[in-house]
Amino acid sequence: MVCQGCFTPAETLVCRQCRVSLRPPPEKILPGGVRLVSAFEHTGAAARLVHGLKYRGLVWYAEMVAETLAPLLPRAPLVPIPRAWSRFARYGVDPAREIALRIARINRVALVDLFRRPIHSARRAGGDHGRLPASLAIRTPAPGGVLIVDDVVTTGATMLAAVNAVGSDRVIGVVAANDATARSTLAGNVLQRS
Repeated sequence: MVCQGCFTPAETLVCRQCRVSLRPPPEKILPGGVRLVSAFEHTGAAARLVHGLKYRGLVWYAEMVAETLAPLLPRAPLVPIPRAWSRFARYGVDPAREIALRIARINRVALVDLFRRPIHSARRAGGDHGRLPASLAIRTPAPGGVLIVDDVVTTGATMLAAVNAVGSDRVIGVVAANDATARSTLAGNVLQRS
């Protein structure tokens, strides 16, 4: 077996060294006061694992993320940010939905498909963050208080587009990993868990 975090021989899907390297980032505040809760800092093994979920269909990683996030979250409906049809067709996985499904099961809350899946969006992953995120159209009225789920936040633009579509009142962003480095556009405030 090969560790999916460092691609070296291992006895498990994530070797001990990679598992130890998965660091929880500080909670962040998005513009508009939206709290962002993440399972891991988007570095090292966590970045490679979320990449594996997005592009190689490693859905077992969504389970690992959900088990980490579920105890940190209030009981509220989960709203995944859908992957564009073109990417879903190419890679066969919708990472945010995979994470949201598993958190919903663990916390026994509803999953709400609030957004219409865009047909296509410009690629923003891998450092090409100058492009605007896909616009997110609402399918149905938003319930009060939701957790918006995505796979990763680097600049925060996609999460902010989702928050703006729903409204920032009683919204919390939830992601597998966020980029806690200085290049992030997120504010650096740290929240206390409530």
